[in-house]
Amino acid sequence: MRAKETPQMAFNSREKTGTGVCRKLRVAGQIPVVLYGENYKEGLSGAVSLKDIAHIANGAFWETTMIKLALPEGKEEMALLREVQRHPVSRNIQHIDLYQLVKGHKVRVIVPVRLQNKELCVGVKMGGKLEQILRDVIIETDPQEIPGDIVVDISKMEMGQEVLMKDLEIPAGAVMVTPGDQPVIMVTRPKS
Repeated sequence: MRAKETPQMAFNSREKTGTGVCRKLRVAGQIPVVLYGENYKEGLSGAVSLKDIAHIANGAFWETTMIKLALPEGKEEMALLREVQRHPVSRNIQHIDLYQLVKGHKVRVIVPVRLQNKELCVGVKMGGKLEQILRDVIIETDPQEIPGDIVVDISKMEMGQEVLMKDLEIPAGAVMVTPGDQPVIMVTRPKS
């Protein structure tokens, strides 16, 4: 599992909503966001700097990267990106939904599965075909224990062998939502 840093950014509250207001924010280098969670059931509308959030939203691990938001009046909140809305043609970020993380409350996250040592896989060297059935899995865990990814070393996998969800190494205290008998990776025999 990959260690992660916690990026910080300013959350600027906004009273006005709507297409015109959001367009003006984007022109000014801000991205409209809404913070939802335990303390924000109705959602708190705001904006964050495109410069601060773009590398997270465009990164491979955006769903599992915790961010620290500096709210007005000195309050801080930890959050995850839940949804990134993009322009259908330009793919530019249009809007982001953030989910508040509360200590002691488990959160459901989608975590990518990354294969390690593909070039050393015994079964592939013997002519087998490597198949990654699941590219990401769903777990419930404490916010402080969210892994950036789940790494699986496949160097010793032989022909006909598979890795099931229950075989993956997840943080202590985390619960698998994806069924444990679900195959994640397998090395299949070539069809003759």
